[in-house]
Amino acid sequence: MDRSVVAVIVTYNRLPYLRRVLSAAMAQSFPIREVIVVDNKSTDETPIFLEEQARRGNLYPLSIITMDKNEGGAGGFARGMEVAYERRADMIWLMDDDCVAKPDALEKLMRGFERLTERLAEVFVDQSAPVEPGFVCSNVRWKDGQICEMNVPKGSWDWSRYYLPESPYVGVTQCSFVSVLINARVIPLVGYPVREFFIWFDDIEFTKRVAERWPSFAVLDSLVIHEMPQNRGVHFGDVNAQNVWKYCYGIRNEAAVLASKPLGILKAARFIAAEIALMSTAKVPLSLQVRVLFSGLSGLAFRYKSKIRFPPPMEANITPRKSATNDARPLRHGTDAAAE
Repeated sequence: MDRSVVAVIVTYNRLPYLRRVLSAAMAQSFPIREVIVVDNKSTDETPIFLEEQARRGNLYPLSIITMDKNEGGAGGFARGMEVAYERRADMIWLMDDDCVAKPDALEKLMRGFERLTERLAEVFVDQSAPVEPGFVCSNVRWKDGQICEMNVPKGSWDWSRYYLPESPYVGVTQCSFVSVLINARVIPLVGYPVREFFIWFDDIEFTKRVAERWPSFAVLDSLVIHEMPQNRGVHFGDVNAQNVWKYCYGIRNEAAVLASKPLGILKAARFIAAEIALMSTAKVPLSLQVRVLFSGLSGLAFRYKSKIRFPPPMEANITPRKSATNDARPLRHGTDAAAE
C-alpha cells in the first residue's frame, strides 16, 4: 500500500474534542503524509493550541489552515480537500473534530481499498482502465459502542456483493464526513463539496455524487467513535430556538438536491410538507416552523450544481462505473464541526 494519505480535520470552537481527535490521528498505525487542520476562525483557545502543536514534534507533519471566516463544515471540508488535492495526495481522509479514530482505523480503510480494487478488477475485466473505489468509509460508533445514528451510510441495492466474513466490505451510495477516505483521482470529475451548503447534507450530496460514478464501500472493521452529546440523528421534531439554524440549512440543502431531479419540485415540496407536519405533531413553536418552512422553500430556487468547483485534472484518471442507486428517500447526516 504505497498510496499517500493526507488527513483533513475541520474544527470550530471545540478544543476539548479536537485534542482527542488530533491525538488519535497522530497515533494511526498507517503512515499519514500530512495532517491538515482547517480552523474555521475559532474564537476559543484553538488557534493557540494549534500553533503549539505545529511547533512541537509530531509523528506526522501538521499543517494549519485558518479560514478568513466561519464557512461551516461544508466550506471547511471543501477547502481542506482542495489543499490536499493540490499537494498531490492519493487519498484524502476526512473527519469531524469530534471523531476519534481507533489506532488501526486508517490502516483498515487502506487495506479495504486495496482489496476492493483487486476485486473490482475481477468484476470489471472489460474496462480499458482500472476501476477503483470512489471512497471507503468507517464504521461509526457512539461513545457506548452502539451504532451512531447520525452517521449510518446508505447501502447500495447490491450491498452484500463484496461481503465475506473475512472481507467485511459492503457497498454504499452515501455516507457522512465522519471518517471517509476519498480517492483523490475522482475529484477532477466530480469536483469538491458545495461550500454554500454551510452545514448538513453537504457530505451526503458529495458522496452520492461520487458513488453514482464509482463503486463505494463501508469498511466495517474500521472503527471510529463520534463523540456527540446524544446518540440521535436528525429529527425535525427536535427543533428548538438554539438549533433551528441548523435545521434551516438542512432542509434548504436537501430540498435543493431533491428539486434538481426529475419531478424534483414535487418531491421537494412533499419532503418539506412532511417535516413541517412532524414539527407540528411534536409541538415545535409556530414561529420556528415558519422559519424552517421558508428555508425549505428557498431550497427550491437554490441551484447548488452551479456552485460546484472543479480543480485542474490530474495526469492519472480512473474509469467511472455507473452504479445502481436506490430511489428511497436519502438519510440525513450532519457534520457539525466548524459550525457550532
